Amino acid sequence: MDKPVNKADLLDRLQALLDEKVNSAQLEIASLRGSFTSDTKSSAGDKHEVGRAMVQQELDKLEEQLAKLIALRPELTRVPLERTFDRVAFGSLVGTDQGTYFVAIGLGRIDLDGGTCFAISLASPMGQVLKDRRIGEQVTFNGKVIEVQRIE
Repeated sequence: MDKPVNKADLLDRLQALLDEKVNSAQLEIASLRGSFTSDTKSSAGDKHEVGRAMVQQELDKLEEQLAKLIALRPELTRVPLERTFDRVAFGSLVGTDQGTYFVAIGLGRIDLDGGTCFAISLASPMGQVLKDRRIGEQVTFNGKVIEVQRIE
């Protein structure tokens, strides 16, 4: 990332993105529930039951995604803003020669003023590779050598 990222601003952006995803999932669930309950039995019988079963599967999947998103909210509040890091850990902002990674929750690419950052969890493949690394150390990920240049 070209411009240094303010961790508090990044956390605000992640919280807003998380809220958007939660709201979107809730709206989609409400819409599916509406179509599920308003669907009346037709003369097609079996087709009707198959359709309802497919809607129910989709509802179950969306509700599971929503629960996972809601569970991420407290994780963001655990990110230490004032801590200094000598190794990559939960809450660290890691600058590498291949990009900037914020080790907190896995929301993927985050576009900010001045560049891009990737929000990853420690459990992610990249999080596992970076975990406990120090400035100057190199790691290999997907065949690429990546150097840790700064940890905030």
